[in-house]
Amino acid sequence: MFVVGAKDTAKEIGSGDLDVLATPAMLAMVENTAKDYLHKELASEETSVGTLIEARHLRPSKVGAEIMVKVKVKSQEKTKINFSFEALDNGQIIATGIHQRAVILTDVFLDKLAHPK
Repeated sequence: MFVVGAKDTAKEIGSGDLDVLATPAMLAMVENTAKDYLHKELASEETSVGTLIEARHLRPSKVGAEIMVKVKVKSQEKTKINFSFEALDNGQIIATGIHQRAVILTDVFLDKLAHPK
């Protein structure tokens, strides 16, 4: 469960002019939910990173709204896990879409940043 704060609004983030839940903030809620879902399944040296997200943001939500995000694993391709998701505000669907995360070895991933080819 996420609560829409003033920092989560389109006006504050800059993605719009209104004090409603910004799409980028809603997407972060989706990513966090999928990350947390996978976290309990991963080894200590692993983590996951988002690689794809497609969303339809269907309804506005006001500051103070409680947003519930539901994710469901649809398929897995080697280290990539594909989710479908719904975001709900007071039982009403406000967003739907898909999200993909890749399971990675943390040290290998970070080493690529330190030593680019």
